[in-house]
Amino acid sequence: MTASGTFFNKWLTTFIYSAVLLLGTQAAFAASFSDIKRFAVAEATSLTLLKSGQIDFSASFALNEDVEVEVVSFDDVLDPPKTANEPRYALVLDVFLAQSSRRVLNLKGIPSTVFLGFQGQSLSVAADDPVRRASGFSAVMAANVAPQALYGAAPKAAGQPIILSYEYDKAQVQARRKLSAHVYLVDRVARTYIRTTVDVAEDRRFQIAYRVSRYDPRKKAIAETFDSERDLDEYEQQELLVDLADLLQDFQTKTNEAKPFTSIMALRSVIRSEQNQVLATVEANRFDARPLNDPRFDSVVAVYTGKGTMGSGFYITPDVVLTNWHVVEGHRFVEMKTYDGQQTSGTVLGHDARLDIALVRVDRRGRPVAFYTGRNLNPGTAVEAIGHPMRHEFSITRGIVSAIRKHDSINLPKNSGGEDVLFVQTDAAVNPGNSGGPLFLGNHVVGMNTWGRTDSTGMNFSVHYSELLNFINEHLPGFHVDPTGRG
Repeated sequence: MTASGTFFNKWLTTFIYSAVLLLGTQAAFAASFSDIKRFAVAEATSLTLLKSGQIDFSASFALNEDVEVEVVSFDDVLDPPKTANEPRYALVLDVFLAQSSRRVLNLKGIPSTVFLGFQGQSLSVAADDPVRRASGFSAVMAANVAPQALYGAAPKAAGQPIILSYEYDKAQVQARRKLSAHVYLVDRVARTYIRTTVDVAEDRRFQIAYRVSRYDPRKKAIAETFDSERDLDEYEQQELLVDLADLLQDFQTKTNEAKPFTSIMALRSVIRSEQNQVLATVEANRFDARPLNDPRFDSVVAVYTGKGTMGSGFYITPDVVLTNWHVVEGHRFVEMKTYDGQQTSGTVLGHDARLDIALVRVDRRGRPVAFYTGRNLNPGTAVEAIGHPMRHEFSITRGIVSAIRKHDSINLPKNSGGEDVLFVQTDAAVNPGNSGGPLFLGNHVVGMNTWGRTDSTGMNFSVHYSELLNFINEHLPGFHVDPTGRG
């Protein structure tokens, strides 16, 4: 977080703030903001949105010198302070648009010269240099062929310097940065929040010289006179500061809009609803929109772990997703994206490390898969895997069932004494990112893609549908599918 600087070019010296008191369904403020010198701050920007190209730069708060912030995770923001030293009030920043754009307002040719060498000597000019487009360049090159290239020719003495006129381009570039964000002020004790929206546009102009010849004697002076592409790139990517004092002043005008939240998931759902409205707009303007001819994709989700990796999952009921335990290991909450580009989040309900299975209850309903049932799954049968190999989201690969075999659990030490796991062995391409995704036989799931041998090609393993169904039947109330198909 940034401790100094300003974005709105003004500071608020005093501010009246009130602690939130719940009065039935009403919330009121009745103390002083100027007394609050510490805030918890968390980021809640959609991971899906971050990957959509809508977020070009980060945002932060410009603070008064006497205000301190403690950067925490979004989950920790919603937990009540455990000690008196922890901030009672938290700011949650949800950026839904942070885009940079540039426009060339004017492009003008500027006369200059180049020095290429001396007449009678061999010339060498880089193939991409702009001087090649200069008037007279071809004639100069033809007249100065290397002497050794002419059979029997005697070396020539150096003649007059070769100086050509050319033009480089002077561009006036307007760089614009637009930020839109929701900011939530959360009272972690009273469990209430107020939301406000920040919309900011910022312009800056750059003078940049393009197509300057490397043979121009003034190229260093030109570079020092003009801005560089690097200057422009850095400006477009630098953090944008939102003045905290102005933000708190806006919150003061909205004290009567304070709302209670009953749980972490309740506030998450509020934020997700706002994010999904933005994602729907983004999706509607994409030219690589999803195909609608395969409903199986509607059952698959992308699972973001927050560790720079991702996995797959699929709906088994309208609000429960099945994935690998190693995908969600160590997480209370899981961020996901559905095939239509919407973001959702979920709570891990239960897991089995031996089977590498986890159940996640999500706040956005989806299309549940149909499971294959029966006692026979024959080798040679064509199957398809849907997932996100190497972060290439919603990809499908095809192969055959190679075998049905038991193998020791990948999460337990070999010979640990636990029961082996039944797997579907397949040669369908499965890579990191496929973990937790479905293996389909037609429209029915026969396994959950889990691991592959790295020392061979085409040896990949999916947890067998019987293992999946036995676990789900036991751990998910109201769910029952007999793997044998008898009832």
